[in-house]
Amino acid sequence: MSTVKKSKQLKPKFTKFRPQIKSRHPSHSILRTNLPLTPFKSVIRLGSTTEMYDTVAHGGKRIEINTVDAIKISSNKKLMKQAFIQADVCTADMWTDGALNDWANENFPIVAKHIYGSRGEGNTLLHNMEQLNKWLNNKNLSNYIFEKFYNYALEYRLHVTEDGCFYTCRKALKSDTAEEESWYRNDSNCVWLLESNPQFNKPNSWNDIVEDCVKALKHIKADILSFDVRVQSATKGNGKPREYQEYILLECNSASSLSSINDDISIVATKYIEILPKLIIKKGNNNGN
Repeated sequence: MSTVKKSKQLKPKFTKFRPQIKSRHPSHSILRTNLPLTPFKSVIRLGSTTEMYDTVAHGGKRIEINTVDAIKISSNKKLMKQAFIQADVCTADMWTDGALNDWANENFPIVAKHIYGSRGEGNTLLHNMEQLNKWLNNKNLSNYIFEKFYNYALEYRLHVTEDGCFYTCRKALKSDTAEEESWYRNDSNCVWLLESNPQFNKPNSWNDIVEDCVKALKHIKADILSFDVRVQSATKGNGKPREYQEYILLECNSASSLSSINDDISIVATKYIEILPKLIIKKGNNNGN
């Protein structure tokens, strides 16, 4: 009497997956080794526009955290600025059409920004027509945008998802910063103050600032970005407190540094390691994977 062998049911080879990190920033390597496995295949783009053709957008199942289109907008100051305006958030007035000289005359001082500049590189503060005309020599205007300069005293970086700000620092000028370099903030002339620092000086407009950052993020259709925001000081020139601190969104960034001088894993990297898996799982569930 012969017996029939039952076929074994094969189990899926993988049930959890390591997120793929698409980035060239050296500080993002820590994510490749420290992010936990998730139930969904995923790709996290931090400044990268490399396509992957097994993503949900291409009919596959891989979850995208930051699409290629979102990265292209956030890395191009002209597209970024247009997105801010369309999202109706507080941002600096910008020259869009008509005669540049006429617009500049009404808005000096202005800032010329290279659309692919980063960390303040490619930005120039111009105070008058003589400086503008000298600067314009041999320049291709299609590579630049022009904004009205707002000399607000405070600047913050907010790391944001659609759920709000999950990490922030104040970019405070170093005491020895030369006056001609004090109009911008980057690693060369500022220190980063945590929210727990008494000198963080949280603005009374903070909730509106966060709301505008989230609005801009959603309009760009990104999942996670950092925003640099310039804010008025808490007091007026006469020393009286402001009822409301005005602010402008300067720019957003999809590839902020996660490094720290003192820590093996910085506080901000720890926050990303906590937040990114939640974004993947939420998006995977929403997509019905």
